[in-house]
Amino acid sequence: MKQNINQHRLPFVESLERYKEQHMVPFHTPGHKIGVGAPTLLTEWMGPALPYDLGLMYAIDDYHEPERELLEAQQLAAQAFGADHTWFSINGTSGAIQMMIMSAVKEGDSIIIPREAHCSVHNSLVLSGAKPIYMRGRFHQRWGIPTGVTAEEAITTMDAHPEAKAILLVHPNYYGIGVDVKRIVEAAHKRHMIVLVDEAHGPHLMPYLGMPVSAIESGADLVAQSTHKLLGSLTQTSMLHGQGTHIDVNRIQRLQQILMSTSPNYIFLASLDMARHQWATEGQSLMKQTLELARTLRRALNEIPGIVCPGYEDIEGAFSFDETKIIIDAKGLGLTAQELELELRQRRIEVELMKAYHVLLLITIGDTEASIQQVIEAVQGISAMYRYKPEGSTKSGRAYAQRDNSCLLDQSNHTSFNTVNSAKNRIIDSVDDTYTTNDSDVDASIMEILPTPVVVLSPRQAFYAELEEIPLEEALGRISGETITYYPPGIPCLGVGEIITKEVLAYVGQKQRDGYVPNGARDRQLKTILVCKDI
Repeated sequence: MKQNINQHRLPFVESLERYKEQHMVPFHTPGHKIGVGAPTLLTEWMGPALPYDLGLMYAIDDYHEPERELLEAQQLAAQAFGADHTWFSINGTSGAIQMMIMSAVKEGDSIIIPREAHCSVHNSLVLSGAKPIYMRGRFHQRWGIPTGVTAEEAITTMDAHPEAKAILLVHPNYYGIGVDVKRIVEAAHKRHMIVLVDEAHGPHLMPYLGMPVSAIESGADLVAQSTHKLLGSLTQTSMLHGQGTHIDVNRIQRLQQILMSTSPNYIFLASLDMARHQWATEGQSLMKQTLELARTLRRALNEIPGIVCPGYEDIEGAFSFDETKIIIDAKGLGLTAQELELELRQRRIEVELMKAYHVLLLITIGDTEASIQQVIEAVQGISAMYRYKPEGSTKSGRAYAQRDNSCLLDQSNHTSFNTVNSAKNRIIDSVDDTYTTNDSDVDASIMEILPTPVVVLSPRQAFYAELEEIPLEEALGRISGETITYYPPGIPCLGVGEIITKEVLAYVGQKQRDGYVPNGARDRQLKTILVCKDI
């Protein structure tokens, strides 16, 4: 909806306000009846908001079949973000990604995805029945972070798999590193593939301020954004944007009915309307302030002994970079990410994630000069506590190790139960011959490089296969019946339908020693694991 409409309006918010002013006596859900029956503590927390917590009302527009105020709110969002259509998600970007993928591919279809895609992408493969074709992407060896797929790799993969119906990109990634979406879109459309983009970390992109170009502006067909992550809406609220003739609008609407709650939280929806209004009317000035704060922080951190805060020029291979993502690397102080995070928490600084020797901070429209100064002072204090160590050493004296993660496997081996065993034996030998390790000597930076996936069953096939639980130490060579993910960064190290290799076991072992708890595993201690039975 790219026509010019009034961005100063808040249609859905205004409809809730009008309804509240009617003072209707409720005989409908929710049970607290506009706050009257709410628990005392909930009233203390959210009292003024409770009258807006309404059930699905005919008097207010229908979330699943919007025709009035909510439809207008979504049209305003589409215009604000440069799309033709926008759907509000009350199940976060995970829900938006599920809608996006399931609208583009069905059971048996192939979809090209980067391995570092969020676990919601992999879960969508179980729901859709689509088969993954993985792009390996790249990792920066010094910083231990993914730098995304290149246009060349994407095009090569598309040429190698013309049967693929869609390609999914992550842009920008958790660390703010973008990919060449425009070039990939042009190549994909020539090959009649739809382009999906997980832009969870990019709803705030403004290229004219020196930021990466947004996926919608680059021509992507469907784009999922986390409005709550970096703009002003409530947690669990996101948007799915679409444009062009390659998308099926009616199918997406039906998927929203299937995947989203039939009891939508109207406060969530109103927060999306408010966040869109704020962004459309104040976004440019807010983003200018945010970028200046991020640049101030990066400069100050790079002046602190033993600390490095890499920028675009320091991340070789990055196509573009969002400066609001702040990596604080303390390798020069001999601190691991866990140790740095603990020191920061003791100084009342809560970070987004920790990995290898760094932590990640998100600088958003909610930051101020005071919050930035708190970070600077905290890191200065940490630096003063630890003796400066030269590059190449850590607190425990281990060398910073590197490994080549360039090995890619032929993904044609994942289509049939009949070829599983022979493929399994052949592939596991080829992978594990390239990766051997003494666990006690493994550096954390090596183990942050994700294991190479060895796919022999589609995620849906494996999910619905008969499973058995076995000790993890006996799982080498078996096909996983569950997806194992460590947070952060929410990227699976093992997916359903993939072979459990030595590489996977080494990665999991390191994570366990570092104190991480796996997500997705039946056994939260991961002493046992679900595998496909008799396969």
